[in-house]
Amino acid sequence: MNRTTELAEFLDIALRGRIESVAELAEVTGGSMDTTEKTVARLEEFGFLSVADGVITYRRPDATVADVTQHILAGVAHDLESGIARTQGILQSLPKLLQAWEHGDSDVHGLPIDVMHGPFAAPDMYKIQASRSKPVASYACMPDTVPLYTVLAEKKPGSYWEENGGPNHDIRLIVSTVDANTELGRNQITHEINAGSQVRMHPNPPSFFWILDHTSVGIPFTWGEAWPSSMMSIQSPTLAGIMTWIYHRVWEEAVPVADHGHSWENPWDPILKLMNSGLTMESASIALGLTPRTGRRRVADAMRHYGVSSQFSLGAAWSASRGH
Repeated sequence: MNRTTELAEFLDIALRGRIESVAELAEVTGGSMDTTEKTVARLEEFGFLSVADGVITYRRPDATVADVTQHILAGVAHDLESGIARTQGILQSLPKLLQAWEHGDSDVHGLPIDVMHGPFAAPDMYKIQASRSKPVASYACMPDTVPLYTVLAEKKPGSYWEENGGPNHDIRLIVSTVDANTELGRNQITHEINAGSQVRMHPNPPSFFWILDHTSVGIPFTWGEAWPSSMMSIQSPTLAGIMTWIYHRVWEEAVPVADHGHSWENPWDPILKLMNSGLTMESASIALGLTPRTGRRRVADAMRHYGVSSQFSLGAAWSASRGH
């Protein structure tokens, strides 16, 4: 039996009897006074109970567990978001470093790199790479879809995956919340979804980039560009692994776009639904698998959107906008 299990069983006995003193707890549990005092002190550290003037007062375990979990998740989230920030900082210098590697005075090359320039370098490079490898998995992030979707709407509406997709394909697309809620965006995203793509919208996608089959990536010369005019494609499973990690983090923060039945949600809708049902912002964030920081950001975005200054006013404005 590990220490956590022992503490849980001890607390179970204490809570069931609402035992008010350490001496009585020692008698009921069969432990020594010294051991019982240490166990009570440990539970007090965690916040499950408090002792004042020899009297034990208990706190609801669910509230304590929520607080402890929040602190743990906040620490993990800080580490992850800090890691993402550092990783994206490195990505800003990656194209130049790769070009230096390829064109330097080294006899060791072998890293397949393709470069393309022009107003449609991004989609043209993607089509070339996809036609070469016939990917089964495609993860794309497109902060600005207007240039591409405008051309598709004028020439040939539809999705690349209508002819090139399959039942076992894993096709994902992240677009900006703004683009997803325009008529142009909704029309094209409907084609993507009908072709088998999973589409999510994010309030601030980090950059245009893609990953094909977890082995090759496409990144702009300047990391962070929404619609780049210079693209680089690199065949590197190691780099693809890093980019996939970043992609999954952004994907988790994004909100799924449904079908053309218009169950389109703003990024803050899921958390506001839970908050309106009685959960705190932190608890709602955890329930949705979000970091507390992401939850706070979405609520702040919603407050700016509705022009309110308090969560109470936000709840009222949001409910009214949805006809509740």
